[in-house]
Amino acid sequence: MNTPRFNSFNEIHKALRTLMFDTVMRLQHADPGDPVGCRPAIEQVELLLELMDGHANHEDHFILHPMEEKAPVLIQEFESEHFVDLALSAQLRQKIAIYHEADDKEAAGRQLYYALNAYVAFNLQHMNKEEQQLNQVLWEHYSDQELLGVVQKIKQSVRPDEMKIVFEWMVKGLNNVELLQWLNALKRQAPAFVLRMVVDACCEYLPAARWQLIKAGAGELELA
Repeated sequence: MNTPRFNSFNEIHKALRTLMFDTVMRLQHADPGDPVGCRPAIEQVELLLELMDGHANHEDHFILHPMEEKAPVLIQEFESEHFVDLALSAQLRQKIAIYHEADDKEAAGRQLYYALNAYVAFNLQHMNKEEQQLNQVLWEHYSDQELLGVVQKIKQSVRPDEMKIVFEWMVKGLNNVELLQWLNALKRQAPAFVLRMVVDACCEYLPAARWQLIKAGAGELELA
């Protein structure tokens, strides 16, 4: 059996998908006629937009631009999709602003919900395409070690306060094997404060039984 190649998008895409799914559920559970009760759901939509914008910028800078000469047609296609994503995010932000000012909160809330669904649907398809098509091109031109280096550069460019939020959704989105591999890699390579941040997220967001199982597999988690 062939060893799977390194998927540069796996951790962040699972985090963002989990945030997208949770955000859609929170907004569809919220009563748009109650703007105070609806505020936490809308704030999470704004958080989603912020993290997704940052993710798209990282992809453009660290992945797409360096690949332009190697696969110009495919990279142009992905860059064009990022412009579509920008338009959908602008539309979603506009629907949020309209909701805040609207007299008819029910109608404005429905339009906000539909705009969120359109945004999520596009990005789910876009992420699938990246993992199924863009990865193939990356694997042709880069070793797994080189791709891991790119991911490390991206992580180093993220602000610590933003990274803490990203880690929350990674912990919620990854499966047990992936979490165990992540913790073991952090034990070997990461500064102690990064390991602490991930362990704290696991303690807070994972069911106790699941965390105990993962922690047993990780062995000693030395924390400064």
